[in-house]
Amino acid sequence: MELPLMFRIKGTVILTIWWQLILIIIYTAGLVCISNYVEGWEIKFPQTLIPVLGVVTGLLLVFRTNTAYDRYWEGRKLWSTMTLNIRTLARCIWVMVAEKENTSSEIIEKASAINLLVAFAYATKNYLREEYSYDEEDLYELINHIPKFSTPSSNQPLEDQEEDKLSAKSKVNPKSVSGSRGNLDNMSRPRISSTSSSKKRASQAKTYNLKAYEKSVPTNIPIELSYYIASYINSVRVRELADGSTIAVMNTALNSLVDCLGGFERILRTPIPLAYSVHLHHATWLYLLALPYQLIGTLNWFTIPAVALAAFALLGILGIGWEIENPFGYDDNDLPLDDFCKVIHKEILTIIGHRMPTPESWLLSSENHPLAPESRLTASELITLKDYEIRGMLRKGANLRLSQRNLHYENGSDLKAVTVSIGGAAIKGESEELRSMIRNA
Repeated sequence: MELPLMFRIKGTVILTIWWQLILIIIYTAGLVCISNYVEGWEIKFPQTLIPVLGVVTGLLLVFRTNTAYDRYWEGRKLWSTMTLNIRTLARCIWVMVAEKENTSSEIIEKASAINLLVAFAYATKNYLREEYSYDEEDLYELINHIPKFSTPSSNQPLEDQEEDKLSAKSKVNPKSVSGSRGNLDNMSRPRISSTSSSKKRASQAKTYNLKAYEKSVPTNIPIELSYYIASYINSVRVRELADGSTIAVMNTALNSLVDCLGGFERILRTPIPLAYSVHLHHATWLYLLALPYQLIGTLNWFTIPAVALAAFALLGILGIGWEIENPFGYDDNDLPLDDFCKVIHKEILTIIGHRMPTPESWLLSSENHPLAPESRLTASELITLKDYEIRGMLRKGANLRLSQRNLHYENGSDLKAVTVSIGGAAIKGESEELRSMIRNA
């Protein structure tokens, strides 16, 4: 049983702002003590400043929170769009790409190409969390067979990436790193901890001195995967395994995947301007520090809880904006990217785990009743009838449904006299007679 929201601690910003609240309470308590016990230090200021600072600070906080939530919601929409296009590509590859020779190699080609779509989702998740290793546990089995290029990342300044690469070159023997797994099994692999977000982020700060595999060298793995997916689509086009419209749909979906990646990078690399963030913090703290001076004269000792409540509200809003402006991390309020990727992976495994169904296997199935509920004949029984007989049954069913929708009772409790509209003409008569007419229409 979950606690009511007002009693929950996990997932809130209380654990982030508690020390700030304590500072404000100590500061306010000190001012109240000075005002009450130190002669000549009676603190009483007019309350004209509270409305002015309060309005300004409130507007700044509202704008900050709305901006952060817009980034959060845009990240969710982009991920939904990416999922849609992965499903589209998987469907087109598995169903629309022909298997002309019905060989094992054709099936393996399609399954391998679809696996790259799953890898794209995992790689995008890791890329947004600045985990650049090809050797991630959820990614390695999907891409260990393709060459690695260590494409520059768009998540960090290029100068920092060049410094990382120079540092890696100075610490690693180039012969020990190749396109295959090589000696990676003998080295400490970076793992994603399942504990708190602080430990996970601390693990990201560790350095692994492997040029194309380490976390400290930014690598745009999703872009690399898009090249391989594009090469497969081009191979399908050259071998004429799919028609032009299917190729166009696949290229459009792939372009949309890359566009989603660009949208993710836009969110990640476009933080709230530093000047605005700093000024907002200054304004909030100035308001909270000035608030006790104007409340002591009227509230005295009750100034302490009053200021504490105000600080909790304002600092909480400030903390929420900071936490959700980057929705791709490990915090409780971040998007559950791991779950999203697992859902995509499970869907893809379900698709490729079944042979592509032929229309005959389900259109003409003995369990298919195309004319239900008017007729319980199965599809296999209906195909033995003449075409005009089937059309007549369809027309009869349509007229019957239309008549039942337009059935009007003239008397609320009297079911004998009814008016039925058939073919646009109103017919009035006894109910049993009309029902017979409807059945024979």
